[in-house]
Amino acid sequence: MKKKRHELILRLITENAVTTQDELLELLKKNGYNVTQATVSRDIKELKLIKTPVKNGRSKYSVGSSGSDDDSAKFYSIFSQSV
Repeated sequence: MKKKRHELILRLITENAVTTQDELLELLKKNGYNVTQATVSRDIKELKLIKTPVKNGRSKYSVGSSGSDDDSAKFYSIFSQSV
């Protein structure tokens, strides 16, 4: 369940300009995941998501480029399996 949720989160932040945890929470709920804000917060940390600036002065969640090779391999593994 967690792996599939992580796959969905990666897809959602790639396809949408998700600017808050609440937005991500709502998108997850629309996709059938009834999770709490605390779960979303943990997922963001586990996936090492970062906030990057967007045009309107806000920032959106993105996949972080820093991290170990193991972290990069994990991301690519999860993402490639979800496509």
